[in-house]
Amino acid sequence: MTTPPDFIKDIPDAKPVKIFLPLQDTDKRHREQCVFQKTTPPRFNLLFKSGTLPAHAIDTKLPCIINLDMAGRSVSLEAMIQRIVNGQVLEMIARKTVNHEQMREYYRIDYTLPVLISSRTPEGVGAPEEHWILSGTTIDISGCGLLAIFNEKPPADKLIKLQFSLPDEQTNPISLLASPVRVSEVEKNRYVVAFYFEEINDDDRDRIIGQCLLTQRRQLRLKVKVIKGS
Repeated sequence: MTTPPDFIKDIPDAKPVKIFLPLQDTDKRHREQCVFQKTTPPRFNLLFKSGTLPAHAIDTKLPCIINLDMAGRSVSLEAMIQRIVNGQVLEMIARKTVNHEQMREYYRIDYTLPVLISSRTPEGVGAPEEHWILSGTTIDISGCGLLAIFNEKPPADKLIKLQFSLPDEQTNPISLLASPVRVSEVEKNRYVVAFYFEEINDDDRDRIIGQCLLTQRRQLRLKVKVIKGS
């Protein structure tokens, strides 16, 4: 992970970024567009349009996640709110950065969800064997990939179509292109496959990250309840 001062000094002033804000009395996060303003690293400001920042609902005790594009590379920055100014400015201090190669571990959440993978060849086009579809179950998921288990071995060297729905968004499935990173036969006719998201739109990636952050907070609350009850 890049140290915050080194990373922040390279962010252009007035760069548009996205932030996931922790809210009081809920596990969900509010996603909003804002503008980066340079100050003195590791400090910086975020500027919001009037009326878009839910200032009175923000939980300032928890870290925020900021997503931005740096030279074509998507990076997430974890930062704490120091002060809210006039309901439109957040004074921030950075804690650490996470690129999408590291995000596989940093935001990985255990999830059991149905998943479909298929060839990129449309049905009715080409030879019959060129069109295939497999159903499986996810083991975990992150903003850049997922781990899933199948009863048949999928191709290990082809870009594939991948589709699944997040727990809170069943009617709005995510579809993307992914490549298998690792295929392991864990028992007879049981294959665990790690996929990397090769082509995914920004909104879908944000939805996945938001769901991971939501689940992390729920798990943390559960852990606190268990510890207090023990």
